[in-house]
Amino acid sequence: MKRFAVLGIILAVSITAFSQEREVRTLVDMRELRFSGMGGPFMQFTVVDGEFAHMLGGGGALMLSNFWVGGYGLGTTNHIPINDTRYLPDRSDAYLSLSHGGFWLGYSLFSDRAIHVSISSLIGWGSLSVQNENWEENSDPIFAVVPTLEVEFNLTKFFRISAGASYNLYAFVDLQELPVGGVSSDRPGYTWSDISAPGAFLAFKFGWFY
Repeated sequence: MKRFAVLGIILAVSITAFSQEREVRTLVDMRELRFSGMGGPFMQFTVVDGEFAHMLGGGGALMLSNFWVGGYGLGTTNHIPINDTRYLPDRSDAYLSLSHGGFWLGYSLFSDRAIHVSISSLIGWGSLSVQNENWEENSDPIFAVVPTLEVEFNLTKFFRISAGASYNLYAFVDLQELPVGGVSSDRPGYTWSDISAPGAFLAFKFGWFY
């Protein structure tokens, strides 16, 4: 019996040592993964069809360590004049309006430093519209991808401000002119190249950063 007991102890010790040596390694160490959240308003200063455009919106996201994933919404706040070489509406008070929303993805590099860099992207869908204060004349669905490079400032553990540069890339834009007086013109309408442009980005982020 003593021999069997000794053999059992040796076997148990051997299995324990072997299992420690054969510990499975993973790409993500769950012990170091930190969960938190953030959200807040942000804005963009850009150009739509050669005219200044101010876009205002906001988003919220779940943070997994330095990576975040969430949602956003963004739209123009100022009236963008109609370019009559591309579009001829039957109302003189019409203007362009642009809005989109979808996914907000990003990653902060060296986020423990007071000033650091982050990269992010807005990926969503929306519409380019011709409208005035009381009606919408015509609209076209669009797909938006807005990569952004930001410099983040850790003001407190709960508040960050970031500023940077972005590029608005829009696809599937095909907003054609409306008939005027029942007769269509030969104007080409708006395309993706008319509204895709670089911009400046400013965000106010509230959350638990650690």
